[in-house]
Amino acid sequence: MKKSQLGFTLIEIMVTVAIVAILGSVAFSAYKDQIEKTRRADGKALLTNISQQLERCYTKFGRYDNAGCSIVNGTSLNAENNSYNVTVAGVTATTYTLTATPLGTQVNDTTCGNLSLDQAGQQTYSGTGTTDQCW
Repeated sequence: MKKSQLGFTLIEIMVTVAIVAILGSVAFSAYKDQIEKTRRADGKALLTNISQQLERCYTKFGRYDNAGCSIVNGTSLNAENNSYNVTVAGVTATTYTLTATPLGTQVNDTTCGNLSLDQAGQQTYSGTGTTDQCW
């Protein structure tokens, strides 16, 4: 009479470990990409918020560079999660440029890099991605 074996062979365990490792690496990569997209959305939201404040200033005073405006040349604000720093530059009576620079781990986002927005609503980026990916 042959004795039945209990347990797993070494090959079965190694195959299982390999499958789990492959699935884990794919899942982690997708997770990192999603985190970058979420942080990018926070940076874009801050750009839009500051732009709206400048537009309200223009509506109220007829110019972007009025002393009564809370956003002036050189203003620098961080997104809530500290993934982007937005600086205000080039504020004149009729123009402004906002630039969101990645901070911390978001610096690794080479797809979009720096995000910019101006008074005409022109959206630009410095990365290797496409406009659809970044904006």
